[in-house]
Amino acid sequence: MLTYIKHCCCIAIIVAVAGCYKDKGNYDYIDINQVAIASDSNNIVVVQQDTLRIRIQLQQSMPDAAGLDYEWVLYPDNSAPQTRRKLGTTKDLSAMISEKPGNYVLDYFVTDRKTGVSFQKRFSISVESAFGEGWMILEENGGTTDLSLVTRGKKIFRNIYSTSNKGEKLPAGTSLVNIIQYRGQEIYLLSPADMIQVDYIDFTKIMRFDQFFFAAPAPKPEGHYLLGGSDKILYNNGQVYAVSTILPPPFTFGLPLIGASGSPYYMEPYPIYSVSKGKIFYDRNSQRFYRAGSYDIELFPFPGYNPAVDAFNMNDIGKKLLYAEHNVTDVHNVLFKNNNNDSLFVYAIDAGLENPAIAKYDVTGVPGLLGADHYRMSKTLTYLYYSNGNKVYKLDILAQSSTLLYTFPAGTNVADIKMYYNTSQYDDPDNNRLLAVATNEGGHGKLYHFPIAVTGNFEGNTYRTVFDGFGKINGIAYKSGN
Repeated sequence: MLTYIKHCCCIAIIVAVAGCYKDKGNYDYIDINQVAIASDSNNIVVVQQDTLRIRIQLQQSMPDAAGLDYEWVLYPDNSAPQTRRKLGTTKDLSAMISEKPGNYVLDYFVTDRKTGVSFQKRFSISVESAFGEGWMILEENGGTTDLSLVTRGKKIFRNIYSTSNKGEKLPAGTSLVNIIQYRGQEIYLLSPADMIQVDYIDFTKIMRFDQFFFAAPAPKPEGHYLLGGSDKILYNNGQVYAVSTILPPPFTFGLPLIGASGSPYYMEPYPIYSVSKGKIFYDRNSQRFYRAGSYDIELFPFPGYNPAVDAFNMNDIGKKLLYAEHNVTDVHNVLFKNNNNDSLFVYAIDAGLENPAIAKYDVTGVPGLLGADHYRMSKTLTYLYYSNGNKVYKLDILAQSSTLLYTFPAGTNVADIKMYYNTSQYDDPDNNRLLAVATNEGGHGKLYHFPIAVTGNFEGNTYRTVFDGFGKINGIAYKSGN
């Protein structure tokens, strides 16, 4: 039986080999068109909201009149990409990049129409933020508010907020930008009845006013700041809300600070502070200053007035606060107007001292200051820049004198003034030496850059650059690269 099985296996093998031998040469093999794909680079950097352009060189071994089909497909460079976007169907690529900053893969397919055979080339694409750095401009057009950005390269991106948020516009009257540098960059856009935090890379909305609280009050935000590197302060309708970032996140506001002895207050939204001594607030109701430390839940008065060491009484100012801003070290300069609206004073406060009232100056006779509408302190000298109508002035606080620096055309009004400082480039020669002035004329906005000379005046008595074509400007702020 075993011998029989062996014979059968041998016969089967012989038949199979014979069949293969007889089949040899029965198939016809034909050459197909081979396509070689080349480009200048396989690794490309493109700026968000810019156009990605790639030129392709093709070589075909057997071109055919039927031609070729093309396809460009972009997707995130990760192990399991969730989205893919077709960028084009042409030989060369020209496509607007709206993806978020990050690393992407771009696949290029060339398909021979005659044979249906495809050939592929892969590119590595790095998308960088278009909005990483520049002047943020809040502007109104047709009754709606949006955000534009003027980059360091002098390129203007318009309607950034609505583009990044599916057409949604900012709340009416949005006029203030607060930027907090804490574990990265935080950007807040304030309107009379809302505060929106946006992503610092692509400006998508993160949170609205009520999401910052355990139990939100009626919204009337007036300023959101990081003081002393650890305390977040929110001014809302005269009330002060504080949270320490030393505690673990999320940083959610609770109840407002308690007035001294429980008394009601309305704090002016100008931060005065030092790392060593904490925060100082000015109460509009009582017209006096109060202080609070990092973990205090109550506001406290200052030590009793001592005319031998105090330039003025912190507990009894008796004037209207118009403006306050940090100058140098822990010194802040505060502009006051008396209650009869006919006299002006600058009080100097060193927030790092137990007795911070260090100097006061009568600036009543300074031209244009009594009716001024916008202010900005120098960070290197004791100068206060201010505007009145279409004029920009420099107040020398120590000399108690003023200089007219620039006059815009008749009918122009200054909308905002900011001092340039780039936190991502500490050696920038323009830091604290360039004043940005936003203007409006008949609902038409412009942004001017005035370089500041060592005298504190404008270099050449004029501006360096002007950017035109905006709607009515409500406010400006400089966004650094980090």
